[in-house]
Amino acid sequence: MMLAASFHKWYSRQQRNTAGTPSSGYQPPAIDQDQLEYMIFLLEEACELQKRVIVTYAGKYSPLQFYGYVSKVYPYDGWFLMTNGEWKKRITFGQLIDVDWI
Repeated sequence: MMLAASFHKWYSRQQRNTAGTPSSGYQPPAIDQDQLEYMIFLLEEACELQKRVIVTYAGKYSPLQFYGYVSKVYPYDGWFLMTNGEWKKRITFGQLIDVDWI
């Protein structure tokens, strides 16, 4: 049976050993350049036409989705801004997984 003090030492050691490992976060699937350019095209068109989109992007621990309008696309800076009412979300192109028009 492990005492509380020895458990705390063991737990602290485990956290130090696993901190900063690349496998601790979510790794999005690899996307080729043509697919990325097509998703950026869809985002730019959605911005111009004021169409709503669902964007699937890589979060820290899992894929996430954001539903709303594309406010701005910054292709040279590598990110875009989405809004849904008062909610705003800045997403980088490196986080992109999928873009769907609604």
